[in-house]
Amino acid sequence: MNDYSAVADRYAIRCLTADDAADIAAVHIRVWRETYPGLMAQAALDALDVERFTVKWRQILGGDDSPRVVGAIERATGALAGWITVGQARDEDAPAPTELWVLNLAREHQGTGVAQELMRLELADRFAYLWVVEGNERAIAFYRRHGFDIDGVTREQDDEGNRDLRMTRPTTVK
Repeated sequence: MNDYSAVADRYAIRCLTADDAADIAAVHIRVWRETYPGLMAQAALDALDVERFTVKWRQILGGDDSPRVVGAIERATGALAGWITVGQARDEDAPAPTELWVLNLAREHQGTGVAQELMRLELADRFAYLWVVEGNERAIAFYRRHGFDIDGVTREQDDEGNRDLRMTRPTTVK
């Protein structure tokens, strides 16, 4: 069985809508709290609020120029395993026209192939860039396997107490 078949058997992949905002918010906060202790300010992680994130995700998913948000729903439980958001670059000095805004996956779904499938479906081999939290070595290694490399540009996230590293990928992934 190929990776796609295993992922397709376990997960339904679909576009997420504003109706999914509360589920996205809950998983978003859980992923951050599992992933970023020691990499982000603990006070910022403790202050994460499901209601506020739900409102934020409803706005993102309900706008006229909303990016495409695609989620993986575990078939056995109906639970949101994770999602990917790919859209137009948001930075004025963007190195590529496409930005991978978000790829979040709950810990118990990491290593299943679903993140690779979301990348394949939504980003393919497009010239793109992303921001990753400095010190998130698992994510950096994942993105490197998908042709991204750290390009030396950083940004401080004072409200979250961390630094982000920019990773870019050429048009054709090797």
